[in-house]
Amino acid sequence: MKPDLSSKPHVVATVTQPADLIYFFNGGTSKADILEFRLDTLHAEIHDAFVTVVDSEYPVLATARRAKEGGSLKLSDEARIELYERFLPEVDIIDTEIASLRTAPFKSFPRLVSSKKVQLLGSFHDFEKFPGLQSLSDKVSEAFDLGADIAKIAVIIEEMSDLFSVVELVERHRSEGRLISAMGMGPLGKLSRLVLARAGSCLNYGYLQSPNAPGQWPADELAGLLKKI
Repeated sequence: MKPDLSSKPHVVATVTQPADLIYFFNGGTSKADILEFRLDTLHAEIHDAFVTVVDSEYPVLATARRAKEGGSLKLSDEARIELYERFLPEVDIIDTEIASLRTAPFKSFPRLVSSKKVQLLGSFHDFEKFPGLQSLSDKVSEAFDLGADIAKIAVIIEEMSDLFSVVELVERHRSEGRLISAMGMGPLGKLSRLVLARAGSCLNYGYLQSPNAPGQWPADELAGLLKKI
């Protein structure tokens, strides 16, 4: 089921551990619109379990994160591409970093993803600081230049002025018809995820059972709150 990301803010629930798969096997559900499977934290042998869970009403986003931007395994580019190719037939969106899309191993990756009718999300993460509005604007533009269908930024936000800057960035790109996902981590992380969703962030991440980034809401709670604003 391909999600229409232009229609409303979508909530993404992160599936990061085998216990999350067991949760669904046992009849668990989520109010999220999309499930993100972190292939870099789930072992490769989860393929059959993965296919069983995704054969449901949930659109699926798959991520094999590089170590420098939060990946839990030190996977080479080649190993990550192999994981992506293995799961590509089962998913609706693939997330990889803007920095990865710049590299030689990923040169043909956008064409591969597009050929499978899957959307490509180009992402940038800074777990230490707010890198500045110009830097983030450049990252978003680069994501689209490299062939991404969606640009994603996730950065530390400690000041309201920084949050307002990201709101401006999101609103500008959405007004020009581009899909962008933006969120804060750290002190203003939770607030930022509500404000940025309202500003037009198309993908808004929460956790299924355990958080995997500072400032996350539980996905079900985030879904309920977004309906109220």
